Amino acid sequence: MKILLIKMSSMGDIFHTFPAITDLKAHHPNALIDWVVEDGFKEIVDWHPAVNKAIPISLRHWMKDRSLKSWREFKTWRKILQSEHYDVVIDAQGLLKSASISMLANTRVVKGFDKKSAREPIASFFYNDKFCVSKSQHAVERTRQLFGQAFGYTPANALNFGIHENFAHVKKNSRKLIFIIGTSWVTKLWSTTHWQHLATIAISAGYDVEIIWGSSEEKAVADSIIACNPTATRPAQRMSITAIAEKLVEAAGIIGLDTGFSHLAGALETPTIALYGATSPVKVGLIGEHTSNLEMTPALECMPCHKRQCKWLPENSVETPPCMSGIKPAEVWDNLRTKL
Repeated sequence: MKILLIKMSSMGDIFHTFPAITDLKAHHPNALIDWVVEDGFKEIVDWHPAVNKAIPISLRHWMKDRSLKSWREFKTWRKILQSEHYDVVIDAQGLLKSASISMLANTRVVKGFDKKSAREPIASFFYNDKFCVSKSQHAVERTRQLFGQAFGYTPANALNFGIHENFAHVKKNSRKLIFIIGTSWVTKLWSTTHWQHLATIAISAGYDVEIIWGSSEEKAVADSIIACNPTATRPAQRMSITAIAEKLVEAAGIIGLDTGFSHLAGALETPTIALYGATSPVKVGLIGEHTSNLEMTPALECMPCHKRQCKWLPENSVETPPCMSGIKPAEVWDNLRTKL
C-alpha cells in the first residue's frame, strides 16, 4: 500500500504526527509512506524510519510571493507529485490549504477528518472518506485516532515517536541542562531576569547550562544570561535542526517555552519542562511522563488568550506578560528536579 501524507507544518505539528506514523507502520509493515511537508521541515521528516520519502513544498513562499516565478515553480512541483500514483492520500492537517494539496495527488482515495473534526470544516468536502475524531483530545491522540480509523486498527496505549534511534550515537551528559529561550510570539517569552535566576540555581546545583538561540535577539538574551552566569555557554553559531536535536538528546534535562524545539525535546524522550501562559498546553502541549507543562497558578482570568499582544501591556511592548512573569524560577527548578 502506497500512502501519501499531507501535514506541511508547523514544527510542533510534525512532531505530533510521528506517533501516528509509528503506529501505522507497526500495523501495516509493508506500507510505503511519502510525506508532503514545508521545505524547511524536510530535515525533520527524514528522521522517521517509517517515512519512505519526504516531499518538500514551498507553499508558504508561493502564497506570499504570488509571482510568475512562484507559479512556474508550483506547476513543476505539481507535475513531479502527480508522476507517482498513491493508493491512499491522508490529510492529517485538516485545513483548506492541505485539503487542496491532497486533491492534486494522483489517487482515487483521499481520507481526512469529517466536518465536525477538521480544524477548518470546509476541508472535509475534499475527502472521499471522512472520520469523526473528538477535538477534546490532545493533537497527538487525534492524529493517532484518525490514522487508526483510516487504516483499520486501534492504536496501542504506548506512545512511540519513533525517532530516538537516529540519535543513538549521542552520548548522554548527566550534568548538562539546555535552555530553549526563543519562541515566535513575544507573549510566550519568559523574562531574561527569570532565565538568569534559573541558570544561577542550576549551576549552583552542579549542572552545566547551555542556551540555544536562533536569532540575534535570542543571542543577546543568551549573552545576558551568561553575563550573570559566566560558566553558562551558548553555541557560537546558529545551528541546524539536526545539530540542535543532538544537543537535546545529550542533555539530562531541558527547560523551554511553547515552541517547536520543546516539542522536539519531548519527542526525543529527554526530561523537559515547557512554560505556558498566552497559549494552552491542554491539546498541544508536551506529552509523556518525562515532560511537564508548567503554567502560572492560580491562573489569570485572561489565560489563555492565544494572542500575540498582551492586553495589560502597551502596544508593541516587548515586556514579559503577567502570565509568564508569574512563573517563578524556583518553581521551574522544583518541577524539573522531579523529572531528572
